[in-house]
Amino acid sequence: MNTHHAIERLCNDAERHRRCFYPSTEAERQAIYTRLRNGILVRPHRNIYARRTYWDAIPPPEKHRHIIRTLSQQYPQRVFADISAAAIFNLEYHWNLHQRQTIFIAASNGNSARVHGNVQRVFAKNPPICSVVRYQSSGRLRTVLLPNTTTGPATTAPSLPANAVIIDRVSVTSPARTLVDCGLHYPFTQTIAMFDSALRRGIVTREQILEICDTMQRDCGPVQRLLYYTNPLNENGGESFCYGTIIDEGFAVPELQHVFIAPQSPQGTLRVDFVWHTHDGRVIVLEFDGTDKYVNPSMTNKRGIRQVVHDERRREDFLKQAGVTTIIRVNYAEVEQRTPLTRKLLEANVPMARAHPFYERYTDVAGRVW
Repeated sequence: MNTHHAIERLCNDAERHRRCFYPSTEAERQAIYTRLRNGILVRPHRNIYARRTYWDAIPPPEKHRHIIRTLSQQYPQRVFADISAAAIFNLEYHWNLHQRQTIFIAASNGNSARVHGNVQRVFAKNPPICSVVRYQSSGRLRTVLLPNTTTGPATTAPSLPANAVIIDRVSVTSPARTLVDCGLHYPFTQTIAMFDSALRRGIVTREQILEICDTMQRDCGPVQRLLYYTNPLNENGGESFCYGTIIDEGFAVPELQHVFIAPQSPQGTLRVDFVWHTHDGRVIVLEFDGTDKYVNPSMTNKRGIRQVVHDERRREDFLKQAGVTTIIRVNYAEVEQRTPLTRKLLEANVPMARAHPFYERYTDVAGRVW
């Protein structure tokens, strides 16, 4: 197929700025339709397009951000909410939350219903709003979170450097409101990573989340539970997911990122993901192993799988010398399936939260865990 220079420019510009594109003339529209039929382009959303080879190579959260940035160009007054705002904040969460490919926008009236296609309103009367601004400064692409302003162009925002060139500006519900909406909408195990990452990055406080809960006219029990258990010491979304699943299965809350003194090890200390110090003197360690640990050169330090496994065994020996009685290893698939994780925890005799007063867990008046 002949090269259409205008479409090529649209594709290149969109990919450089990490967003999709849309036609502005009838000629561009017809050229896009032709390439769409031939499989060169894809249409991930109504009147939004991307080059197929580029689109297939990016992960679901980034695809979601591409669509939102493009919609923000088309509809500058829209305020994005729920998982759409979480994606723009670059919070960590389970990718399957994008299975329906729904875009959420805040609406101050009406109800939470679909506007058209895969756009859905989230009813929020006068929600706190902020702007996520991407700009170039000194040759680097940067992102800043700014409070919402109603006067003056975006380029006059005082928080931006004088030489800043704004790439795009997306209006979203505040981090606190976004977390409350997601906490009420999605399961505990899939949402706790959002809370952990938001607190870890310092873009929200527990008090701000509680203030939003006080304004809601619905039960915020799920959000209260998330706030009770969230822990920014979880270093990534995988650890948060494992941590949340352990709690959801009824086991005692582990201590995170505990450091053991191990004089025999090369470093002299060893830090573990999760540990339980039981009332009967046992020390149980759980290590969460991501797939990257074995295949990503940046994490294996260019070691082969055999060497990585050998180093793990040495690490386990050092941990046992430091007083650890039991070591559990789990991967993402085992956590996602839940049963393999639960079996390993039970076999290791990890205490249940409700089995002993030493591991107290809150329940409601009917005895149901929250």
